[in-house]
Amino acid sequence: MTQRAASPPDEPGPRQPGPEADSRYAALGQVVEAAAVMEIALRIAFCALIGSDHAAVVAGGQETHWLIENCDIIARHRADLAVTHRGAIRAALQACRDANRDRNRLVHDAWGTGPDGTPAALVGGQGSYVITGRTWTTAAICAARDAIIGAQRALLAAIEEAFGTAGVRIAAQQLAADIAERDR
Repeated sequence: MTQRAASPPDEPGPRQPGPEADSRYAALGQVVEAAAVMEIALRIAFCALIGSDHAAVVAGGQETHWLIENCDIIARHRADLAVTHRGAIRAALQACRDANRDRNRLVHDAWGTGPDGTPAALVGGQGSYVITGRTWTTAAICAARDAIIGAQRALLAAIEEAFGTAGVRIAAQQLAADIAERDR
């Protein structure tokens, strides 16, 4: 949501420093990288939970939300898994869901302030408009990154506990083979 800024239309409005002057952008890059790694972990989890050579074909290219929801459904219905394993996998998936929600807010919502805490503004041809959005500090962005990393690690640990490291390696190999096939 935006509000008309106090500056008259003939003034260019507040200048925002470029990304190179804002440590939040480096932290944002770390969030993006951590989210990509979490998505790979979710694909591995999906493959391990399905237990089929063809699971990687289905998991490849799926979005994070889809992977989380389908892993959760499969984990819930795997009667052959111990209750403790199902619980640990589902708790890790909930952590992934929460971390992904925060990542989406970070990437897609408006940022309400610049790096120095001043209100952010959109500059148009006739004036500037203050952006009403969440305040994202470098520390808050790093906390989102850390939550993603923690969720990803918890998920892999739960999958390893349920299926063994050999099962995780097989799933990772299936994914690698699928990626190689898609890249041809």
